[in-house]
Amino acid sequence: MKSKRVLILVLAVFIVLTAVACDLVSSTVESLFDGGFVLPPTIATNTINFEITGVGTGLRGYDNFPSITLFVQPKNPADSVVIPNLVEADFFDVIDDNGEARPIEVTPRGSVTTSNNMADIVFVIDTTGSMYGYLDTMVTKAQDFADTLEASDVDYRVGYVTFGDDIRKGAHERLAPTSDILTFKTEIDLITAYGGADGPENQIDAIDYARAGTSETTSNPAGSFQNDMGFLYRDAAIRMFILITDIDYHVPGETYSDVLGYYPGGVANTVAQEIAKLNATGAVCYVVAPSYYQDDYEELATGTGGAFFDGETDFAGIIDTIGEEITTRGDYMITFMTNDFTANKLHTLRLAVHTSLGDAQGIVTYTSPAVVNYTRAMEIYEAGLAE
Repeated sequence: MKSKRVLILVLAVFIVLTAVACDLVSSTVESLFDGGFVLPPTIATNTINFEITGVGTGLRGYDNFPSITLFVQPKNPADSVVIPNLVEADFFDVIDDNGEARPIEVTPRGSVTTSNNMADIVFVIDTTGSMYGYLDTMVTKAQDFADTLEASDVDYRVGYVTFGDDIRKGAHERLAPTSDILTFKTEIDLITAYGGADGPENQIDAIDYARAGTSETTSNPAGSFQNDMGFLYRDAAIRMFILITDIDYHVPGETYSDVLGYYPGGVANTVAQEIAKLNATGAVCYVVAPSYYQDDYEELATGTGGAFFDGETDFAGIIDTIGEEITTRGDYMITFMTNDFTANKLHTLRLAVHTSLGDAQGIVTYTSPAVVNYTRAMEIYEAGLAE
């Protein structure tokens, strides 16, 4: 009788242990599916310079959620140069809302490797009457700039949009980014200055038009350059906008504005809003304008990693300087999958980098799309895990 009780007790223990083991196996599988159940430790003190320069779900479009993209710059503290050759995912840890995210795809950008030295460049040009004196010089330098790109090892495409109070869409007034330098030089030589010369113009929405993704049909009243011209910016390319103007900009909410004659709702974007949109796609904006408008444009330029140039003092050298910066800018593009498909949720990311020179981490937030196609999200997630 006693041995029977012992046997029953042993069987009971075995059943419990089996259940626990099964639960542990199930938990482990689920955890591994989520990217691992051991979180990397927090880095108490950064020993290299590290900056997250952009984050968003919009780089590849909300249709590709839950794919998230970050742009980062790990720099040598001795000379502030981006550390090269961090091309394996093992160099980076992404922690999304305290859960590790996988897989990670690391794409070096700019001068980090010459094999991926890609740039999509769009000039955003004020072609109102007051720009008449600038245009000849600007066109000549833009053509020289294109020649410099052609002679370099940059995998480039270059195009332009033009604006006044409106975003101009007539013949020769815009050109989708192209690697055909002769086409670019021929088309930009045909732009002319007209109208305007009456105060602020529509610079910020013109940049937004040049930037807007194919799904952003209401981001500004003019629509999307990519949609209108039937092209897509390349994910791995530096996306660069060069604004050239001689006046300040209209702002949303104006009750009297020449913009209202073209777009009854007026200007859509503030500078702060446009900076956020540019940063979400890792884009950089340079501004060429008179020095007395520097206060108006400084934030737009520096807030996106670009710079402000005084168009009145050394216009001939400005485009050359920007051209040089293309080959020295070097953000890494980090792409990962989040396992949380909740719509319109604010996420907190911790990104850590490990190099031979030291370790560092940064914190940034992003918001998931307002509407999520869960079936498609799971397809993208599972496809990412299989890569």
